[in-house]
Amino acid sequence: MKTGQDANRSGLYISECCLKESAFLKGQMFSRCPCCNALTVWEFVKRVSPQTGDTIHLFPKEFLRPRSGLA
Repeated sequence: MKTGQDANRSGLYISECCLKESAFLKGQMFSRCPCCNALTVWEFVKRVSPQTGDTIHLFPKEFLRPRSGLA
């Protein structure tokens, strides 16, 4: 989903440019990246289970670590 579009589900998303994780509610408009203020693509990362309140990770935690060598 891109900056300016509405989230189709609530959860945590990660910006493609800076790998910054941010929470958006269903129907909330995606913002610019909070780190670099650029237009960005937001990728869905995880949601909260409505039954238990537990976080369900859709990607391994290694995916969420900052990559070395990025400026």
